[in-house]
Amino acid sequence: MMYKVQTAAFDNGETLEMLSGWVEAENLCHAAVVFMLDNLNGNPEREWLDPIMVVDQNYNMGNYKHDAINVACDFEVGLRI
Repeated sequence: MMYKVQTAAFDNGETLEMLSGWVEAENLCHAAVVFMLDNLNGNPEREWLDPIMVVDQNYNMGNYKHDAINVACDFEVGLRI
């Protein structure tokens, strides 16, 4: 199913950047994980702002803290078992 995900970040502590896009995923939480993995650019200065908001095509909604999604990303890529 397709999910729309939106969040925000400060780049280098100065510029507020709104990030959003559609991803294909299994559920709301998985959509947040897929979106974050797609948008990590290796910038250690990027400060992510809570929440990560997710909505599906049937208007089911979820929001997540970045700390929780970071843990889920670790499981997704095999850093945790």
